[in-house]
Amino acid sequence: MLDHSATMGRYYQQPRISQVQAARKTMFRKAAFVFVWLVVFVIPWENGVVIHGFGTITRLAAIPAVGMALLAILESGRLRTLAAQHFIMLSFFIWASLTYFWSFDPSATAASIYTFFQLFVMVWLVWEFAQTRTEQLLLMRAYTAGATVSSVAALIGFFTATGLGDNGRYTGLNFNAGDLAFILALAIPMSLYLVTQERRKILVWFAGLSTVLAFCGIILTASRGSLVACIPTAVVLPFLFPKLRWGRNLVIVTFISLAGIGAWLFMPKSSWTRLSTIGSEISSGTLNERTLIWQTGWQIFGQTPFQGVGSEAFASTAEHALGVASRKDTDMGVGGARLAAHNTFFSILLEEGAIGFTLFSMLLVTLILSTWGLPAIDRTFWLCILATWAIGALDLTWEDRKPTWFIFALLISVAATKLAPRARRWAGSPAVVHEPPLYSESPSYPG
Repeated sequence: MLDHSATMGRYYQQPRISQVQAARKTMFRKAAFVFVWLVVFVIPWENGVVIHGFGTITRLAAIPAVGMALLAILESGRLRTLAAQHFIMLSFFIWASLTYFWSFDPSATAASIYTFFQLFVMVWLVWEFAQTRTEQLLLMRAYTAGATVSSVAALIGFFTATGLGDNGRYTGLNFNAGDLAFILALAIPMSLYLVTQERRKILVWFAGLSTVLAFCGIILTASRGSLVACIPTAVVLPFLFPKLRWGRNLVIVTFISLAGIGAWLFMPKSSWTRLSTIGSEISSGTLNERTLIWQTGWQIFGQTPFQGVGSEAFASTAEHALGVASRKDTDMGVGGARLAAHNTFFSILLEEGAIGFTLFSMLLVTLILSTWGLPAIDRTFWLCILATWAIGALDLTWEDRKPTWFIFALLISVAATKLAPRARRWAGSPAVVHEPPLYSESPSYPG
């Protein structure tokens, strides 16, 4: 009788133990995702809080995110298999690291190796803890909310006359005007995408307000490259209207109109004056002396076409070639200031050579191809985001910037989420759905 009771006790105790273990796994994963969300949220305004001798607030947020992520992995005993794009990323990062052995500036390359390591950790965090549509939308909200912080900071700087830089352009939170503008430019298609996806009206209106503030922030910075990068968003919107209900179309049109009216009425004349020179700079100007730097870059590329001069070593190489002293306390220019390639693709070609450029191009191609399996609305917006990044990257050196790799990481996760049920069907296993359908061509949005 005692043996029978003990057996029955173990029988009923085992399900309770399994439930406790499942609850612990869920708790750890949710906690890890919260910290990942915080990391994404602070990325668009990370320069606003810099701890001396430590770094930006993003690094501070990343420490508990990584720690909790490791605890969640240890608790579950499972690690998600990486996608093909991750291995291409790793190949690019490894090649960039190998350039240390022939780098013209080994100390700068060593610093870039650490940066690329941190970036891949961020990519992995997104991959591991944003596996559902809900989690992916939450990370989009995090980025747009963070961009709103930067937009508000720029507007406060304008209205209080504290955000005017030496070059006559407004900025905020210690950002370079061009970098801040591009951060906001990437947030605009995300915000508009959220307008089409959110089901709670307050979130719809917040996403629309984020669009207005981001556009006004771009005008304040007077960044011509980032304004041009907004063109894909303007182009794709008319094609989306037939796929959405009239209520959402009205919301989108309302906020786009508010963005244009607000920028026209309240933004300074100096910003519009600079932005009006886009055509003349492209046709007959030097793009703020960038063409002179690119000519020097081509000469350097001819000397090391395959292996490059070393990751992050272009500045030292170009300054040496031109006989210019390196000074990091001023903005870009040929006259004695720190030089930069000011073109992400050109920078990769010069620093990582043709091999690194090929790997990065392969990554971009696979990212574009991954959108083909998404529904029409999702595919359109992701192609729009990639086009926005590509245009903006023509004017900035952003191969080692967090927003770049966050966008890449999120797209990989979104594509994998959409393809997972299809892969299970191919394998003959039923697709188990734990939440509402991942994507819908015609979602039933509230009016």
